[in-house]
Amino acid sequence: MKDSSDSPKLFEIEINPYLQCLIALIAIPTFTLLFYLPHWIGWIDIPDHQAWTVSASMVLMFAVCNSVLSLGADNVTPYWNKSIYSFVILCIVGGLMAWYFSGLSIYEAKSFKWIYVVFTFGYLLFLSIVTLMRKIVMIAQKQDKRLRGESDE
Repeated sequence: MKDSSDSPKLFEIEINPYLQCLIALIAIPTFTLLFYLPHWIGWIDIPDHQAWTVSASMVLMFAVCNSVLSLGADNVTPYWNKSIYSFVILCIVGGLMAWYFSGLSIYEAKSFKWIYVVFTFGYLLFLSIVTLMRKIVMIAQKQDKRLRGESDE
């Protein structure tokens, strides 16, 4: 029987942000086509901005997952640089995909321009919270070592 302590914990896993972005970019057309397929067959009627909804959902999913997974990064600065580049790529390419599938620009697609703005600031806030959490944990670990009389080497 496999010991559960051998499996990596969520906060120890480091997944490249570019891979996370690629997964989200693959999910956008996949879910968009899954939503549009019944519409094209004539079974259901979906709103014109459905592709924008899927794209914004993947942006939010990336923001949350990437922020949580950044806790497992050994070297934080390069990871966050890649993360921010990935987020920008996801927003631009995801928006272009949504524009292609829906035929609506971001200005015509109801309030999705503001949704993208809110998600961008939310993502930066998530990264700030993660930074603060990392610093608090590092301080607590140093304090714990000091209280136990261990060296800080």
